[in-house]
Amino acid sequence: MLVLAGVAIAIGTEALMEVATGLSELAAVSQSYSSGGDPSIEAMFEIVDGIYHSIVPFIGVYIAASVILVIGCALISSFFESGAIGMAKTATETGVTGMQDLFYSGRKSAIDLFLANIAIFLIILAGIVFLVPGALLLRTSGESMLSAAAIFVGFIMLSLYMIILGIGLLPVKYALVVDHLGAIEGINRGWSFFSCHKLDVLVMFFVMFVIYMLLGMIENIFYVTPITAQIWQFVGWLINICVIMPLIVVWWTRLYIMSKA
Repeated sequence: MLVLAGVAIAIGTEALMEVATGLSELAAVSQSYSSGGDPSIEAMFEIVDGIYHSIVPFIGVYIAASVILVIGCALISSFFESGAIGMAKTATETGVTGMQDLFYSGRKSAIDLFLANIAIFLIILAGIVFLVPGALLLRTSGESMLSAAAIFVGFIMLSLYMIILGIGLLPVKYALVVDHLGAIEGINRGWSFFSCHKLDVLVMFFVMFVIYMLLGMIENIFYVTPITAQIWQFVGWLINICVIMPLIVVWWTRLYIMSKA
């Protein structure tokens, strides 16, 4: 809300309302199309063109607002993630926990977890180098078959790189919060934990995968009609937030504490 208020002050409420109206019209047209309607392509292009011309004069403001919004959401997420892990740690060690543990761990580890998430993103992003040989080969030699093969191999290597890092760095936030570490120390400790307990981490990952697969299957059942789909969107969100995510946090935290002990 604060970001929207800042944008409104910077560009004026009229310009902001034009963009909001255009997005609402575009959403209505898209919903009509998904429901089996036959919207005019010209009308869609007119709406998109109107949104574009409303945004372009204030593109710098929108970019700044987007960056602030992303950073703000990431910090809030890091705070509550840290707090939840802190509560799970206290509950595992003492048998009881409370909101004071959430706020204590959130204040202590939120910034470090935020920085660790940025570092992990950059580490994963570095995997793009696997695509460089194919791109260079395509640019220099012009041999399409050889270049396509190199790019294909690069995509396979990139996928494996992302999967290995994605699983191997799962314990990072638990190591960081439980042991009160900095961003880089937390990444190193989390990777070391994975290296020493590969089977445990893989089993936990498989359990998470199966749970979300089951949720996806149930979601497909409820998406038969629009009414049940709307109901499941709320119920599924509630189950995920109130049941599944807390359980996963507790399981991971206990796994880390007990394996370390």
